[in-house]
Amino acid sequence: MSGELPSKSDLNLLVSVNGQILAASEAVFSLRSFVEPLIPDLVHAAEATDVFLNGRRYTVQRQILWQAPGVALGILFTLQQPATKPLIDPRLGEMALTLSSKLDIDHVLENVVRFAMDLLDADAGALPVYDPDRERLLPGHLVNLPVDLVAPAKGSRRGLMWDIIDQGISLLIPDYAAHSMALPDLVRIGVRSLLATPIIDGATPLGILALYRMRDEPFQERDRDLLQAIARQTAIALQSARMYQRAIRNADERYTLYQASVEIGATLDREQLYQAIHHAVNRLIPHTGVAIALLNDQQMVEYVYLVTQSGRQPAQQWPLTHGVAGYVLRFGVSLRLSGAQTLPEPALQPAPEIEGDLCQRSLLATPLVVGDRIIGALLAWNDQLDAYTMADLSALEMLAATVAVALHNALRFAQIQSLAMTDTLTELHNRRHFLYILQHEVDRARRYHTPVSVAMVDIDHFKQVNDTYGHLAGDQILREVAQRCRQHLRDVDILARYGGEEFGVILPETPYEAALLAAERLCRTVMATPFVIDGQFLKLTLSIGVATFHPVSHPDPSSLIADADRALYLAKRRGRNRVCGAQELSTYAEP
Repeated sequence: MSGELPSKSDLNLLVSVNGQILAASEAVFSLRSFVEPLIPDLVHAAEATDVFLNGRRYTVQRQILWQAPGVALGILFTLQQPATKPLIDPRLGEMALTLSSKLDIDHVLENVVRFAMDLLDADAGALPVYDPDRERLLPGHLVNLPVDLVAPAKGSRRGLMWDIIDQGISLLIPDYAAHSMALPDLVRIGVRSLLATPIIDGATPLGILALYRMRDEPFQERDRDLLQAIARQTAIALQSARMYQRAIRNADERYTLYQASVEIGATLDREQLYQAIHHAVNRLIPHTGVAIALLNDQQMVEYVYLVTQSGRQPAQQWPLTHGVAGYVLRFGVSLRLSGAQTLPEPALQPAPEIEGDLCQRSLLATPLVVGDRIIGALLAWNDQLDAYTMADLSALEMLAATVAVALHNALRFAQIQSLAMTDTLTELHNRRHFLYILQHEVDRARRYHTPVSVAMVDIDHFKQVNDTYGHLAGDQILREVAQRCRQHLRDVDILARYGGEEFGVILPETPYEAALLAAERLCRTVMATPFVIDGQFLKLTLSIGVATFHPVSHPDPSSLIADADRALYLAKRRGRNRVCGAQELSTYAEP
């Protein structure tokens, strides 16, 4: 291969103890096919060994990373081409050795700035870190400098520091005060000379190493070479620390997602499922609010679970055109929003009642997909700007895959349960569920000495309706009677279709006299408005029997129903269109 090779090329590879690649620096991708066959040998190799990759010789440094005492996380391999000339300063070797032992980014930054200031006799130093997810410079580590004077975290990409990042160039400014882009605040605190260079891994900027002198002894060109050598060592150290932290985070996320899948998959109860989902979001990402939104049968966005800083909020419904959840459901995309990043009108009409002011917070949203169908959306937000990275969105997306299946199963189970409990014609509770609830209410009344009453309701002369107008008309009458009765009962009352044209009503916390009054209201309600059948007006009435539970007279729910039924037939015998109570029965003996 012709041409002079670069003097140095560094690559980093993190491998598990069983030889699986966990993470790799960008520069190693082009050599991955050459490296992979050598991994089994490298795992068991000595601390340093030489290999040939694509015609070039590399020295492989081997370092074991520990997750806990005695528990190995993996092996970090650093591949280096031999330098063509000795280090500029022997103290660089000491710095490289120190940095290689650090896997905490803050420690790396602090050591680099201190070493660089010492080697180059600087009065101040800074190592702003580039955050590609948010496209901003973070303060990193500073010595003898105020935070806000190095590089603004927000705003346009302008200034000397951004030139270094965008152009990948180093800067040497002997007379800083005379430079056209000098910051007045830095000049005011006494900066006389600036030397700065980018910290780059392959083509990826990691940050900037900047040194300052407050005296009239400007930096020289030879200082630039030394700072660039320090920056190369820093890039290796930063990437190693980031790979380690990424591996730790990935391991934590995998464990969290595994725990979440166990908890979420352990229940078909929707409320318990919502709580398990919220718990999983708590462990994955920081947030001040979370929402689970589902697409209902009316093609509305239903926020079935909504928690803000003020606590759990009532369920809400919104059109698909409103809110971030509606946008996600319509377009099937995940979103990571921060501050002024908003979606264009009319694609999104904000729903501040749910999401708050999108200009003042960060938000993540991802669709819940089962097969090829979007069933809902999972949202989390934070009142801090730029709170989330792409890694946070990726974690939420992985959680959403488990959540979608669990919610789908829970909804199907609820539908099956509803069919088992519901009369399909009237959409009331069926007889089986009526008896189940009555058993519960009788047990409660027995335990706490509270009243519970039962009313058995029958439509008078219903057979004549079927014989005269047909069974379809009879079905219509049953549905309308059910609707009228339901509108005039309390939310706690249970109305069920007991069989044929007979209905049952459970009246919790209702004594005998109050139950009679409630039954009278039902009679008046049905009789007040004629029914319309084939354009003809038909007036119908009800006969109702009422009984109230007593622990001596009613050893079980069936005896209570029997008394109400006997009262119903007493009402029939007395001419129908009336209410009779069990205490009117000749065989009734009041305790």
